[in-house]
Amino acid sequence: MPSNGHGPKSSVRTPQEGEQDRGGIVISVTGASWTLLGLVGSESHASSSFIDGLPDPMKPDLYQVGFVIVILIAMFMFLKYTFFKPVSKVMDDREAEIATGSATKHQAAAEIEQRQADYAARLRELRGQAFERRKELATEATHQKDVLLDEARRKALHQRSVAREALEAQQEQAKVQLTAEVDALSESMVLHLLKQA
Repeated sequence: MPSNGHGPKSSVRTPQEGEQDRGGIVISVTGASWTLLGLVGSESHASSSFIDGLPDPMKPDLYQVGFVIVILIAMFMFLKYTFFKPVSKVMDDREAEIATGSATKHQAAAEIEQRQADYAARLRELRGQAFERRKELATEATHQKDVLLDEARRKALHQRSVAREALEAQQEQAKVQLTAEVDALSESMVLHLLKQA
């Protein structure tokens, strides 16, 4: 009688010394020993074959061991193809996605670094071009300023020379006019003096 934790504990054992064994088994229930005796005749023979049919715990039955091995192999194959293989596939897919994500991350980082390097190189190039252009503009502005200053100087010199020539011409004309006036005045004075004398 199996024990379920609520009733008396029982166990099946072989008869000990002093107990009678007449083709039955001894059952011990909470310290009390009951001997199941076999019946006489065919019933005794049936109980004997029942006992022979019970497994000996120390002697393995090859058929049962083989059956257990076959069951274990079948269970392993069943679990391998229905549980372990999908789980392994999911884990492999996850590792592949992680590896792909890591590779994509490294590729994106390398691409970003490359773009930053290109941007920095382009920025340096544009700054150099801007500096050169500013330098050219400054040179051109200086040249234009020099040209304008030279033009202004030339114009000023020309105006000055024209003014000097005009002034000299006016001086010459004034001198001629003064000389004529002095001559006329001296003649008139001479005439006047001659009239008085």
